[in-house]
Amino acid sequence: MKKFALIVAIILISGVISGQTEKIPPKPDNVTVVTDKTTPNAETETGTLIVMVRGFKSTDGQLMVALFNGPSNFPDKTPYKGTYVEISANEEVIKFENLPYGDYAVSVLHDLNNDGKMDKNVLGIPTDGYGFSNNVMDKYGPPTFLQASFVFNNKDEARVIDLEYGIPKAK
Repeated sequence: MKKFALIVAIILISGVISGQTEKIPPKPDNVTVVTDKTTPNAETETGTLIVMVRGFKSTDGQLMVALFNGPSNFPDKTPYKGTYVEISANEEVIKFENLPYGDYAVSVLHDLNNDGKMDKNVLGIPTDGYGFSNNVMDKYGPPTFLQASFVFNNKDEARVIDLEYGIPKAK
């Protein structure tokens, strides 16, 4: 119930409710908008995907967010869409606007030293924070696209990703 209330609050705060007639306030510092500049054809339905990433250990570094629309590049090759975000709070919100309906998965990385890659210790255990849509984790490597994917088919849809540091905890 808390997750649902949090998602509703994010949607209300970010001003994505359709038919809003009031002036939308300036974007909060912790919201990044990624807009598709291409014009989808008239038959393609689109919406806004809101991704909230939470659980940062610090505001050092940057948040790298990658949106995938198929398994071929997931989770660490060239994404369908992506962005870098300066971290300003314990949670950051990224909005992918004008996104065609379809199957997607999200991969995020808290790049603590801004080097653009996941750092690991001598044992190969990640030292940067990371997470995936559906909050799927595997102790022995990243999840598959199938495990992390979801069907995006709403005008406004929110997803929450909790960051992990080191070996994922059993859930």
